[in-house]
Amino acid sequence: MQGFTKDRRKYLPVLFVFLGLILFINLFSSTDFQLLSFMINLQVKLGHAARTSVRLPPVGQLYAPTHWLPIRLKAELRGVDLNLLKTVAFSPNLDSPEMLEAIKQEALRILLLFFLKVVALGVSGSVFLLFIGGIRQPRQLFLGGVAAALVIVLLVGVLYATYDISGFEHLEYEGMIEAAPWILGLAWDAVAQVEELGKRVQVLASNLYSALQELENLGPLGLVQADVLVLHVSDIHNNPIAYSFAKQVVDSFPVDFVVDTGDLTDWGTALEMEITGRIEDLKVPYLFVTGNHDSPEVLRKLTSVKNAVLITHQEQVIQELRVAGTGDLVADTYLATPASPRELEAYASELNEVWGKIADKPDIFMVHNHLVAEALEPGLFPLVTYGHTHLWGLHERGATVYSNAGTTGAAGIRGFQGREPLPYSLSLLYFKRDADGKLRLEAVDGVHVTGLGTSFSLQRTFIDGRNSDDGVEIGL
Repeated sequence: MQGFTKDRRKYLPVLFVFLGLILFINLFSSTDFQLLSFMINLQVKLGHAARTSVRLPPVGQLYAPTHWLPIRLKAELRGVDLNLLKTVAFSPNLDSPEMLEAIKQEALRILLLFFLKVVALGVSGSVFLLFIGGIRQPRQLFLGGVAAALVIVLLVGVLYATYDISGFEHLEYEGMIEAAPWILGLAWDAVAQVEELGKRVQVLASNLYSALQELENLGPLGLVQADVLVLHVSDIHNNPIAYSFAKQVVDSFPVDFVVDTGDLTDWGTALEMEITGRIEDLKVPYLFVTGNHDSPEVLRKLTSVKNAVLITHQEQVIQELRVAGTGDLVADTYLATPASPRELEAYASELNEVWGKIADKPDIFMVHNHLVAEALEPGLFPLVTYGHTHLWGLHERGATVYSNAGTTGAAGIRGFQGREPLPYSLSLLYFKRDADGKLRLEAVDGVHVTGLGTSFSLQRTFIDGRNSDDGVEIGL
């Protein structure tokens, strides 16, 4: 019995080595790395489910069966530097072999640093547990550390040799139900289309700014003689290019203020709040109503933006134009699912009843959802602005003009999900004083930029009936 106890103690150092390296690696391997414009956290867990997980807050996690060792590899997106992302995306060398090689080398450097940290953690954990277990001889501690390092090197070697990238073809998703189709489609397309996406970004940027330069060249000759000019944007969906588009228009034309009919973000999270900083760059009043993709977090952030004005039932007076509106029904939650058609119909009926009793109505009424906007009774307001459908549109019913700005952000990342991305679109609303000195809508310009083609178009519609059937179109 005594001999058995001695034999068992002989194996305790081996047990301490394994337990120590597992303990320290599982507790302390989490490390942040900067890769281009992305802050990425890498982590490894020994003795866990054999899979690779990719976490994208707030939409959820992806799991892929990429190996058989009981090790979980985890990567998490912690943050995005939008300014740096724009610089990289618009770099003239984005598709060059040198740039791709530089990105590859940086990724390898990060993996090497992470590997060295994991080895150091394994050695430290083994030595620590040996020391706590009463093994104090320097030689034994040294041998324990070397054994831990060898075990980790062996595990990494086997993992590298058996890692199967095709495991990402059999993804599992856990997170927000609404995000599942988007995130799974994005992941499935990422490996096969990453080179194509890089080229598309380049073409998009080139065409966008070329088109805007042509727009600027129109100059005063391209303007309707108006006393107040309003820029209508909508459905930016966290796309910073939308604000480059809008700023170029504001700088090229005498825009007095902007109306935004919602969906500034995709998920209404703190990660997306950086986009609000672009609003101040426009340097004109920015009137906003929430969309179904916005959230209380968006509203809180907008209150700190100097030129942003949140529009509720209480009207605002800007440049002698009276503006009112209402936020989306689900904007007080963190779910992007729109309200049901029945709820939206009931809400429109309520708005018709409330505003029908008011004699002196605003000049512009802002909503997000088209089902609410188009259910507002003709003649209730001179102009109703809205979005949500991502399709630009303009029509008159009775004494009311219904203006849909489409999507100024080209629907964000989802714009790339179709065969051809959606165009960037916005509207310019020209107001002119009538004989009584009251501002009335004179004309509307619909501006469209096709990101992956070479087309730019401006469609002008006069509200007083001139060219009311076809408008005036300018194509570039």
